[in-house]
Amino acid sequence: MHNLVIIGGGGAGLTAALTAKKTNHEADVTLITNERLSYSPCALPFVIGGEIDIEKIAKGIEEICENSGINCVIDEAISIDTEKKVVETKKRRKFPYDSLIIATGGIPRVPPIKGVDLENVFTLQRIEDAEKIIKKAKESKSAVVIGAGAVGLEVAAALTKLGLKVTLVEMFDHVLSRCLDEEFSEIIEQKLKEEGIELIMGSCVEEILGDKEVKAVRICDRDLPADIVILGTGIRPNTEIAEKAGIETVDGGIKTDGYMQTNVKDVYAAGDCVDSRSLITGRLMLSQLGTTAIRHGMTAGMNSVGGYATFEGVLNSIILKIFDLEIGRTGLTEKDAKEEEIEIVTGRIKSTTKSEYYPESKEIDVKLIFNALNRRVIGAQMIGGGEVAGKIDLAAFAIAKNACIEDIMKLKYCYTPPLTPSHNALVLAAENAFKKLRRIKEERKRRF
Repeated sequence: MHNLVIIGGGGAGLTAALTAKKTNHEADVTLITNERLSYSPCALPFVIGGEIDIEKIAKGIEEICENSGINCVIDEAISIDTEKKVVETKKRRKFPYDSLIIATGGIPRVPPIKGVDLENVFTLQRIEDAEKIIKKAKESKSAVVIGAGAVGLEVAAALTKLGLKVTLVEMFDHVLSRCLDEEFSEIIEQKLKEEGIELIMGSCVEEILGDKEVKAVRICDRDLPADIVILGTGIRPNTEIAEKAGIETVDGGIKTDGYMQTNVKDVYAAGDCVDSRSLITGRLMLSQLGTTAIRHGMTAGMNSVGGYATFEGVLNSIILKIFDLEIGRTGLTEKDAKEEEIEIVTGRIKSTTKSEYYPESKEIDVKLIFNALNRRVIGAQMIGGGEVAGKIDLAAFAIAKNACIEDIMKLKYCYTPPLTPSHNALVLAAENAFKKLRRIKEERKRRF
C-alpha cells in the first residue's frame, strides 16, 4: 500500500488529500494539520463586514477526512527526514511515507514598526483573527488599515460598513499598485474617498502608539486615533520545515517542476508556500491565490499516488468587490510589460453591463493589453458595477490560448437587453487596440 503524508490542511493540502484518495483508492493518505476547521480565508473580510455568518464558511477537517477515508492527525509537523522518509510531529509522533506533499501555506508579514506588538493590532488569516477583530470593532470608533492590497481594501470596506472611521495607509503611491495600472487604481481611490475612507498614499507608518493597547498611529508627523489596527501587508511563504529538510527554495517560495515535485524525489509541494511560473514571461513568481492553491493541490495530489497531471503556470487572475465596485485583472499590467521590455498596444473602452436603456444598467471600464509585435493579448483590467468576473475569465482563457487582436475582434457573443449590451466590451476594446496599431503602422510608413 502506498503511504502518502500531507503537511498542512489549508486549501492546497486538503485538496491534495481528497484528489489523491480519488486517484488511488488503495492509497493510505494521512493529513497532518494544526487546524480543526476548513475554510476560505478569502471570506473573512466579508464575515467581518457582516455579509456572511462565520458558521457558514467553516467545516470540520476531521469530519471531511473521515467521510473520505483520509487519516486526519491534529498536530504540527516539525521535521522531515528525506532519507528515511519520515515526518515527525510536535507530539513526537513519526509518520513514514512513500510520497510527501508540503502544503504549509503562508505566514502574515508583520512590518518592523515600533508598537506592532500592542494589543488590538491584528493580522487577518485565520477565523480566530476575524473573531477578535469583530469583537473589538463593536466597541471601536476608529481604525487604521496598513497596506492597500486586496485584503487591506476589503477589510477597510468591511470596517467602514460597521460604522468605524477608517484610514488606509499604503507605502506605494496607489492602491493595488502591483495589480493594476495607475488609472484603474485611481478609480478605486475615488470610490474609497466617496465612502468616507481617508487615504494616505506613498507613506509608511512610523510608530503605533499606546501603552498596552493601541491608541494612535503616527504617520507623516500626524497621530491618527486608532482603536484597532489591521496589518494588510501580505503573507510570506512558510518554508521553514522544507528548507531544514534540504528542499530548494527560490525567491522565498519552494521550487517545484510542472508536476509540483521538489528537487527531492517523492516530495511535492503546493499552495502559498510554493513558487509558480508565469504563463506569459516564464518567470518564477509567487501566486498566493486560492485558485492557485487548489490547482497546485490537485496536481500534487494526483501525481503523488501514481496519477498524471501537470501545472502549466499562472496568470494571477484576481477579482474583488469593494462596496458596489467590482475589480478584476489577469496577466500583465502595462508596468509589468515595461519591466519585461515588451512593446505593447492597449485598447480601452467604457461600456455597460446591460443595454444602456435597460433599468439598473451599470458602467464597466475595460482595458486589454496586447503585445504590439505579435498582437497577442497579454493582460486585462476591468472595473465596473457588475459582470467583471466572467469577462476576466474569458480574457484569461484568451491569454492562455495565445489569442491575438483579430481573434477577440471575431468573438461570437450573445445579446439580450436585460443581460448584456449589443456590442461586447472585449470586442470593442480589441477594436480600439487594432485602430491604434493601424495608426502606428501608417505613421511608420510616412516616416520611412
